[in-house]
Amino acid sequence: MMAENERFLLRVHYRKEGRLRFLGHLDVMRALERAVRRAGLPFCVTQGFSPRMRCAFSAALPLGAASASEYLDLTLGSYVPPDEALARLAAALPADLAPIRAAYVDPRSPALGAWLDRASWLLTLATDATADEVSAAVAALAGAGELTYLRGRKEKRVDLGRTLVGFDARDVDGGVGLTVDTRSSNEGALRPEVLVRSAFAGPALEGRSLEGVEVFRLGQWHGEEDGSLVEAL
Repeated sequence: MMAENERFLLRVHYRKEGRLRFLGHLDVMRALERAVRRAGLPFCVTQGFSPRMRCAFSAALPLGAASASEYLDLTLGSYVPPDEALARLAAALPADLAPIRAAYVDPRSPALGAWLDRASWLLTLATDATADEVSAAVAALAGAGELTYLRGRKEKRVDLGRTLVGFDARDVDGGVGLTVDTRSSNEGALRPEVLVRSAFAGPALEGRSLEGVEVFRLGQWHGEEDGSLVEAL
């Protein structure tokens, strides 16, 4: 651990796949923090009674979802070449949680969880419904403008006009592949699996079965006011 006279913000792009998709977000955070320690990187710590590693993560994945596009911001007290830092982390992490890229960003950059407000998802549905039927059901939900569901015992409401950017369905072996583009904000976020299960609970897909849903986050970006997407790295 180094003095914090000068700080370097290292942004790491990593994956979460295979069996490790069943790790909860807190477990992923702990695993990555342990990897940083094993890698011997000169991380900074917070001030106060209970110092912690200075790191920030992109928005948590739903449990069981995989991703090719997760991000970690790690504050270092001294400069380590990005390729060297990436190699050290790769040696300290399992393949299903492997780092892909690393680069330094402005230390004054906004928090990842809020800044990365756009995402694209691929959902693989094991169903006897067709892509056209799934598209019609999701469109009906989008037309209603709001989605209501239970999370535990609490009723949640999602503004689809704000959070659902677009979707596209296609027939695949054994079911339907559904790509969903979402937007998140302080007002809320859309869980794509909730969208799918709500669609199958509605009249448009009555009589159709849904045996399972695999969720994969394809990418995360920051959305500009003109609609363009900014890469994290």
